[in-house]
Amino acid sequence: MDRVTDIPVGSPPVPPGRHAAPGGWYPDPTDNRRERYWDGWQWSRNTRDADNPTGTPAGPGPAAAPNGVQQQPQVGGASQPPYGQNPYPQQGQQNPYGQQGQQNPYPQQGQNPFPQQGQQNPYGQQGQNPYPQQQGQQNPYGQNPYGADPYGQNAYPQQGQNPYAPNTYAAPFPVNVPGQQAVATADGVRLAGWWIRVLAVLIDWLIVSLISVIPNFGIYARFSSRVATYFSETMRAAESGQPAAPLVPTDLMPTSDQITLTLVGLGVALAYNLAFVRLKRATPGKLVCGLRIVPVDQGHFSGPLPWPAVLIRVALWLLPKVQGYLLILKLADVLFPLWNPKRQALHDLAAKTQVIVQPKG
Repeated sequence: MDRVTDIPVGSPPVPPGRHAAPGGWYPDPTDNRRERYWDGWQWSRNTRDADNPTGTPAGPGPAAAPNGVQQQPQVGGASQPPYGQNPYPQQGQQNPYGQQGQQNPYPQQGQNPFPQQGQQNPYGQQGQNPYPQQQGQQNPYGQNPYGADPYGQNAYPQQGQNPYAPNTYAAPFPVNVPGQQAVATADGVRLAGWWIRVLAVLIDWLIVSLISVIPNFGIYARFSSRVATYFSETMRAAESGQPAAPLVPTDLMPTSDQITLTLVGLGVALAYNLAFVRLKRATPGKLVCGLRIVPVDQGHFSGPLPWPAVLIRVALWLLPKVQGYLLILKLADVLFPLWNPKRQALHDLAAKTQVIVQPKG
């Protein structure tokens, strides 16, 4: 039997594309007395006696290929295009390239992983792996070198868990529970807690006290001088063995100075609270703490508070400081939000207001 290497290359003429001609029996290019089987890619080792030694090539037609492989029928007088066909026998049949000493240049039997432009894709639908794994073979492209898709898996095992969600200890949309103290206005804006309101009050007290020092600077200077004089006289009396002079509060700060300090402090506090509550709906202390004053259950209120609500709220908050016996009322006012259903102080109840945490945005 002739060697395949003795067969002239290109006979029959090679058409454009991957295949030279449809698979079938053709005159043997090395011996016209025989026919050699063309497998659609190159000459095989299978030969037979020619029925028509001097005639035209028999062509593939319906004739049986070696080992019983049937050729595809011709359609419309022309053979069906060979592209997309598997020119290699089915499992269990002899592989013309299976003989020892020959190497199949195409790792996957009968497939060319590099079809030329314009030819039918022999691997079926788009996206199909051109290197399908066969039993017993390892597909070097069958594995994703990047492993599991890092974006297709939930990195957080618990369903719905999101580590970037807002504060997990406080619901982003607070909901009031019937029978319990409200945590939000009727339209869903969070109410301020008691401690944050106390912090805002302390900040306001410090600011008002510092402002009040300016108009009362003379009174404080005289008070400091009287305290220093009294201390010096007490020391001299102690050195000489004499009893210290009795301390009379009005000697250090006369009643007139005390009244002046009270009135000036009250005036500064009134101006401070009236201006900021009307214009900003919050004092500077509340602004620092992110709090706002709104009408009851109108958490999204954005306009200025009405003057009646401003006047009532500020008056009930400041006037108890004038007289000492009213300090009990002041204490009750401060503690009232701890048990009030809507977290309102007494001055909030009178003015029909609430203190909220300013929504972001």
